[in-house]
Amino acid sequence: MKASVTLVKSGLLPFVLAVFQAILSPSISLAQKSSQADHVFVIIMENKGYREIVHGSDAPYFNSLVGGRLTNYWSLAHPSLPNYVAMMGAWPPLPVSDDPHIRIQGDSFPEEMVRHGHSVGSYMQGLPGDGFGGSKAPLLFVRYVLKHDPFLLFSRLRKSPVRRTVVPLSRLREDLARGDVPAFALVVPDLCNDMHGAFTCHFHNRHELVRAGDRFLARWIPAIEDSSLYHNGHVWIFVLWDESGYSGKQGDINALKPDMLRIHGGGRVPFLWIDSRDPTPWRSHCFSNHYSLLETLTRNFDLPDLAPPGERIPLPVKNKPCPGR
Repeated sequence: MKASVTLVKSGLLPFVLAVFQAILSPSISLAQKSSQADHVFVIIMENKGYREIVHGSDAPYFNSLVGGRLTNYWSLAHPSLPNYVAMMGAWPPLPVSDDPHIRIQGDSFPEEMVRHGHSVGSYMQGLPGDGFGGSKAPLLFVRYVLKHDPFLLFSRLRKSPVRRTVVPLSRLREDLARGDVPAFALVVPDLCNDMHGAFTCHFHNRHELVRAGDRFLARWIPAIEDSSLYHNGHVWIFVLWDESGYSGKQGDINALKPDMLRIHGGGRVPFLWIDSRDPTPWRSHCFSNHYSLLETLTRNFDLPDLAPPGERIPLPVKNKPCPGR
């Protein structure tokens, strides 16, 4: 008490408080930033519901991965295209078809990333060349489809330099080897490796499609995890599915009661969150959807809100209560 009185009388109290604030502020700032990732990979698979993957025997690699498993994660709509563009910033009403000629107006996550000084990239398997934007690739490359290439479905992105960041997936290994990977990297397999299927695949059986997709993950996730970027930085890898299958027999539509106030029309899908700084398993039963992913991405990179009002609720995190409104 005497010391406090002395400081006040001597006029030193404001100075001491300023010193303490200067010392503590960087610590507070670092604490806030420590949970943020400097690099994020989002790998999008196709058309399989939660129970088809998590409780099936056809995806042993995916089910062996360690990370955060969100057991109540929902896609937004059918078919595929609206889910892809919503993850990148499109608001309802979302498109109701897979028409590759659809163009989304307005702001997008890739555009905001670049505007705020962050790098982005879209690694598309089967893409014929950098920035290709046709409705489908030439005959040799029919496994690539524009409807799964969300960067090029936004009108402004197609006309901006960001278009050149859409590159063939093979470039990812080169970029990882050089340690030159964008802060946000979207990774999209072709139709024969994303569990969707196409006439050009060597197999059409549903089980074989899942196994092929699982082999794809077994090739590319270790490629990321073995990189110096992963070991020296803070990296998140999100693995998710765009939408569930249409069949209710898999038990995905009504397996859990969704949050009826939020969008969930595409069915429940698997979601895995791998964190390079937390190699321990955890689960969350909190409701989340593709807009939760978008909200988490925008918060991580300190961007303006991009999710629509009512959907600006981030993904649940380990050992925390469900995010609320």
